[in-house]
Amino acid sequence: MSIPNKNEQQQALAEAIEAIGTVAFARRLAQLVSSYVDSDCCLVLSYQASGAAVYLYDDLTDKRELLFSQYLNGIYAQDPFYRALRHGLSDGVYSLSTLMHQQGVNDPHYMADFYLATGWRQELGIVLALNKQQWLTLFLGRLTTTPFSAVEQQGLRQLLPILSALCRQHWHKGAETLAHSPMLDVAVSPTLARLDAMAPNIRAPMRLRVEHALITFAQSRLTPREQQVAALLVQGQDNVAIAKLLGIGEGTVKNHRKHIYAKLALDSQGALFAHFLNHLITSDSAPSTKRPAPRATSNL
Repeated sequence: MSIPNKNEQQQALAEAIEAIGTVAFARRLAQLVSSYVDSDCCLVLSYQASGAAVYLYDDLTDKRELLFSQYLNGIYAQDPFYRALRHGLSDGVYSLSTLMHQQGVNDPHYMADFYLATGWRQELGIVLALNKQQWLTLFLGRLTTTPFSAVEQQGLRQLLPILSALCRQHWHKGAETLAHSPMLDVAVSPTLARLDAMAPNIRAPMRLRVEHALITFAQSRLTPREQQVAALLVQGQDNVAIAKLLGIGEGTVKNHRKHIYAKLALDSQGALFAHFLNHLITSDSAPSTKRPAPRATSNL
């Protein structure tokens, strides 16, 4: 464990303050925390009382695809931190092991089926309430079994009031529903038709990104038919149109829709669309998947 450098901490704090109101804030916030405690990886998310988890920042280098293909597509609901927050967890700094022991939120299937696959062996979570309905969570992970010491945890607890003040200034209305990705230099067009009107050097890669995102959206959480319905829903189709396109009854579409919302912890078509945009922005642009694309799609 390295000794924290006061000059680096002060510089990191200054940069976090300067980043308030900009897209760089989540990254600067993570760097501020990292100036106090060494870790192998960092992840910043927002959890909501209703709706999906919101991705804000990560510096993952190993098994990063699990975050987007599984965790953000529904497995987050099994995370002990998310479950503890839903049961009234207060602001603080918690190790994963302590949280599971004190809060009684251990999920053996989550730990065995997902968490071990990430490679994380020690985890520390910083929890901050943005308002009564939304929390900011910053996770520090270690790929070794070296635990976060009591001294490290106490240092972060002393930093907590500053982190809370910074976050409340930046997210005074709650965390945004979309992540920011350095991979996208062009704003996402709302329709593929508009993409066709753009310059050719923009149109092709953007179209590929959208098509790839439709193929992979919630792939690990939904059945092939549910994924087809979800892909059409995010393109603005209603139940009648989806039933006609897929050759199924309107009642069947309603059932699929109900299952999609339940599996993804969403409550409306608008929330589903926001979740899809988050997936679009953060997903790998490489068009590779084991499951074929839904056959029935509409022109966005």
